[in-house]
Amino acid sequence: MGINIDIDSNTDINEVIRLLLYRNKITIAELARRMTELTNRNYTRFNLRAKLEGKRLHFNEAVLIFEILGYKVDLIEALK
Repeated sequence: MGINIDIDSNTDINEVIRLLLYRNKITIAELARRMTELTNRNYTRFNLRAKLEGKRLHFNEAVLIFEILGYKVDLIEALK
């Protein structure tokens, strides 16, 4: 089941990720564990939450999170 989310400069990526975590019944701790497993970088629930709340999440980390949750990111040129 796909969903479309229009993201612009006012979109809070933290809220989008939290919504998707809730929909997929995955905790931040489980997400951090999966991210660590896939990247061999140490993610904890504490540093992941800090990244989300402090708006310090890198684009590649957001894409990884979406992939873990079963979504992909499509960039579509906006109509001018």
